[in-house]
Amino acid sequence: MAPRFSLHSESREDDMGEDEPMMRSEQPSGLDPEFPFRRSADGIPQEKWREGSQKDHQTAWSVSLLILCCLSLFTLSEVLLSSFFSDPILPLAPQASTTVSPQLPAPTQTPEKGHDNGLGIKLERSNELDLKTGFVVSNTPTVRDYVLNITLGRAAPDGFGKSMILINGRSPGPLIEANTGDTLRIVVNNMMPEASTTIHWHGIDQRNSSWMDGVNGVSQCGIPPGETFTYQFNVTGQRGTFWYHSHVSVQYTNGLYGPLIIHDPDERIPSVNDEKIILFGDLFHQDAEELASQYLGTEHPWSRMAGMEPPPDNIIINGYHVSNCSSPDDELQPQSNSSGVLFDVAGNCTAGSIYNTQIQSGDQVRFRLISHSTSTPFWITIDNHTLEIFEIDGVEIDPIVTARVFVTPGQRYSVLVKANQTPGHYRIRTTAAIDCFHLPGGTSSALAKMGSEAVAILSYEGVDADAGVIGVPWDLNSLSSDGVGPEPWSEDCGDLPFDLPKPLRQEAAYKVGDRNYHYVSFERNIFDGKIRSSFNQASSLTIYTPLEKDATLWRTLDLDKSLANITGESPGWDLGEDQFVLVSRDTDMGAQIVVNSQAMMMHPFHLHGQDFQIVGWGDDRYGESETTWNFDNPMRRDTLSIPGFSHVVLRIRADNPGIWAFHCHILWHAEDGMFMSFANRLDELGTSLKTLDLDARRKFCSIEPR
Repeated sequence: MAPRFSLHSESREDDMGEDEPMMRSEQPSGLDPEFPFRRSADGIPQEKWREGSQKDHQTAWSVSLLILCCLSLFTLSEVLLSSFFSDPILPLAPQASTTVSPQLPAPTQTPEKGHDNGLGIKLERSNELDLKTGFVVSNTPTVRDYVLNITLGRAAPDGFGKSMILINGRSPGPLIEANTGDTLRIVVNNMMPEASTTIHWHGIDQRNSSWMDGVNGVSQCGIPPGETFTYQFNVTGQRGTFWYHSHVSVQYTNGLYGPLIIHDPDERIPSVNDEKIILFGDLFHQDAEELASQYLGTEHPWSRMAGMEPPPDNIIINGYHVSNCSSPDDELQPQSNSSGVLFDVAGNCTAGSIYNTQIQSGDQVRFRLISHSTSTPFWITIDNHTLEIFEIDGVEIDPIVTARVFVTPGQRYSVLVKANQTPGHYRIRTTAAIDCFHLPGGTSSALAKMGSEAVAILSYEGVDADAGVIGVPWDLNSLSSDGVGPEPWSEDCGDLPFDLPKPLRQEAAYKVGDRNYHYVSFERNIFDGKIRSSFNQASSLTIYTPLEKDATLWRTLDLDKSLANITGESPGWDLGEDQFVLVSRDTDMGAQIVVNSQAMMMHPFHLHGQDFQIVGWGDDRYGESETTWNFDNPMRRDTLSIPGFSHVVLRIRADNPGIWAFHCHILWHAEDGMFMSFANRLDELGTSLKTLDLDARRKFCSIEPR
């Protein structure tokens, strides 16, 4: 038998300290159906047939015929019942289309022996995620049309069947590509039977098109079942790695997300011969809406402690990974034999597929890293290969060499990988940063039993599939790495030092208007047994509450947005106390935002409508400890990790008219109230909204325009 790929170099048993039973979803029946009747190994010996009388011979034939008839009837009935009652298991990675033709078959429900391409575990590839789509990078603007059909379906991203939200029949959804300066026109058809939805274009500024930002209750009302909404916006002045996802509750946890790439022939990046997209995130076998309901309530099957986030069951890379499908916990522990082959004690119960991509020896390859994670931060590594970071959240930077990249939910990085190692098969590792969050269940958790890690395979072209995997994993705790020297990461659970990345398109710190200084403090508390997050609370508690029948943006139609009112001492407007909207009133100046974290863990915050400069940071609350300042070409991005009990100081141009969400990208936290907005140039916003067609105003909102 050919050597097999191993998922992990060693078994990991990190105990996070809470020894509680995990919430489990058992493998649904019908995922791996077996023929209900097996031919017995103990048939009647031929000698008995020869020795018996003619009567016995005839009787035996009659019995055999009767058994065969019964078997046929049972088999036919099973097939008919299966066709009526079994749910289809859909493949998740990009399928064949007019532009994408996968090189390997779509994933099956369970890997079959003898069909592993000599590699032991089923591998999947995608021309689309390898950016081999024939897209022409150009300076000539055009309109690019896409159609996204949103449906419910059963799928098995790691071999475990579950209900998911699919885009054009798959998850991740199809690749959206454009050139800087293009106009994107994307028709979204909500074909789900009950739920409304929206699509947010993560990292896209939506300059002068804030009503296309796709945030339910803020920039639009949800698209109802059976309805269609067309998003149309321009991507002038932007380039790099982005993604799209639902912005209704936790829908993207259930699969509603995909990659969005903006090309630019003048992008300031190293020379590359090839490109790859790597989407990665945590996976939950239980429906995310059910988990959110439990998390926001008083009963949490995974923990006795309120506020403890649901533990993921697995990690997926480009929509794939494997899982253990045994039911007794003692049989699930992954082990490695002398050849490094992953197996479980129960034997051949590992289901699913892993992602595989190829590079040419000597090439320089751009890997676009996108975290669609719900709550889990990750370290990204490639065995034996160093990574050169040159783009962060759509901003080109002076390259930074490292062996690992720390990525929190919503963040994106482009890294250069040089194919200069011995040709072979190497592991791409997505390792959960388990020291940065509490994992209920410790070593008994499903994620821990998968080594808290997912892998994909990076193969050099021309290497025989039977060669097996080579390479050595990087030490994630090392202060220095071979070929790198001192590692640039100064925090175990944080971004690069805020003053280390240097944008190549240099900008000094933005000038701030006197009435554009904002101070925000967030904290998390338990009230009546339920976890809630809040902003700027003193003695009373007001929690952000998303609007159900309206959107904050459309409420501005009813406000006095004249400059006299906006710049007056006591402006008269009310967008709702529970909407937490802070308005920059000096409309021709930038704004400064101080964010104080009064929570213990790290929180990744994302700002819509513009990126921000990181000009200051320090421990504890702002003003109570030293702040380190950087006004010289400060780093710009749209999603940053704020360490626990610390502060950051951000600056924005505040020149894009709109109501722009600012929230934690741990979806459970956004659901429990860690969500607010900033308003820019309300006078210009009002003028723009009034130019829209009447049918477009408050579309799908039940409140009539006033």
